[in-house]
Amino acid sequence: MSENTPLYRMIADTLRHEIFGGSYAVGDLFPKEFDLCDRFKVSRHTVRSALSCLEREGLLKRTKATGTVIRSVEPSAAFVQKLASVDDLLQYPVETRLDPKDLENIEADETVAGWFESAEGTPLSRIRSVRSRMDDGMPLCWSEIYVRREYAGVIKEVGKDTRPVYRILQQLYDIEISRVEIELGAVAMMNPEAEFLSVEEGTPAVRVLRRYYGRDGQVFETSVSLHPQDRFSYNLTFANEPTGS
Repeated sequence: MSENTPLYRMIADTLRHEIFGGSYAVGDLFPKEFDLCDRFKVSRHTVRSALSCLEREGLLKRTKATGTVIRSVEPSAAFVQKLASVDDLLQYPVETRLDPKDLENIEADETVAGWFESAEGTPLSRIRSVRSRMDDGMPLCWSEIYVRREYAGVIKEVGKDTRPVYRILQQLYDIEISRVEIELGAVAMMNPEAEFLSVEEGTPAVRVLRRYYGRDGQVFETSVSLHPQDRFSYNLTFANEPTGS
């Protein structure tokens, strides 16, 4: 384990090892937060972050009535998005939903203007939101979606169904996509976004930047999504098709 591994992550690893090692059975009560604080000599916030990791993995279940209990003693599969086409790459599975947290009109700063290949001060609309799984409500990523101001009407439709924003834009404004540029990078989660995703500030995350171009060559939407480590992954498969003789 790296010396830069957050303390809550090391505690989660220790507890996970104990769960997998047979220290508990499904349905057993898990130690209380204050007992874990005393054991590891850490704050309650650190313990809660560690327990959140195990809860997201499906190992623990926390309720006000019974406290924390063991939900599973076996590793669960990661939430993986399998991609079969280019269109799959541009959207999330239908099992997720987008929950808007903040909707407003803004003027592009230097960074955002660069994404739109436009001048600073370009009028835009911004949707700040959390994408979560529909079955258990687990937050997967924080997203900031920017659209040109003339498409601000899309704000009223976001979150009403499972369609990605670019699909809603296509329907509302008859936009035809000419290309999409996708950029991946690594960042550290900062507050308040980290708090919305129930992770500790500084948690490593994958940053996905998408830019959508219309047939006129202009960017009509840009989205920036932050996925905490171990929270989401893409699975791409490429195959060589046999050529005829």
